[in-house]
Amino acid sequence: MIIRMNTKTLCDALTDIQMKGKYHNGDTAKNSQVSDYAMLELDSAASSLTLYNADNTTVCGITIETLSSGEQDVGLVTIEIDKTLKYLKTFDENVLIEIGDYVKVSDGSKNASLPLVVSHPSTAMIARLQGYEIDESNPMFGSVEFETVIVTNSDNLTDAVKTCDVINNARYLFDSDGEQFTISSRKSDIDKVDVVVPTTSNEGESSTVEVTGQFHKFFPKNTEVKIFLKDESPIVWKAENRVLIKAPYIAR
Repeated sequence: MIIRMNTKTLCDALTDIQMKGKYHNGDTAKNSQVSDYAMLELDSAASSLTLYNADNTTVCGITIETLSSGEQDVGLVTIEIDKTLKYLKTFDENVLIEIGDYVKVSDGSKNASLPLVVSHPSTAMIARLQGYEIDESNPMFGSVEFETVIVTNSDNLTDAVKTCDVINNARYLFDSDGEQFTISSRKSDIDKVDVVVPTTSNEGESSTVEVTGQFHKFFPKNTEVKIFLKDESPIVWKAENRVLIKAPYIAR
């Protein structure tokens, strides 16, 4: 795998795919991340690189353009995000990345090498996202046929989460009645926050799903985001070149 990339574009994608933020932990929230590993898949024909990350409840993918790449694609490879970012942030505007038995990075005057990771700890979850394209005329994920489709802006999601995080439990209830879309966070019937989120469109039946952990930071500022819902089912968030899927939170 040989790729020439804009350094900042790659760093931003690696940072976003890590999904650092607030995650539910008992009765409160703590800073965490999905994982510190990114699986890479090169599509030389499309001049694109897709980065994946996942844990047992979340899977996400980001596709970015390459400046150039080798003629042949290779199998999936996994890298450590934090270590890779530390190297990349010291390099110039564009870098050449060569992946074989290990990773070689060069900008012409600086060279570095990093080990590959044997495998991503959540390969099975990533496999569910690979090649996934949601059919908006009949939106599904696996056997789940979504009943609600919401279009909003990433800035609206960020504002809602900032308000909900006053509760500090990183659990977010998504509720749509087909007209109004609300994101809520609550510790009890009294200790709670509800935010009505502006939407561009809100179509379909009523749906209510609760999820945990970071989701809003995954999307760039001022970006259109489509959200697909069904009662007590996974949520799919879709933006240009990005997709995020979270399993519903089940209280124990």
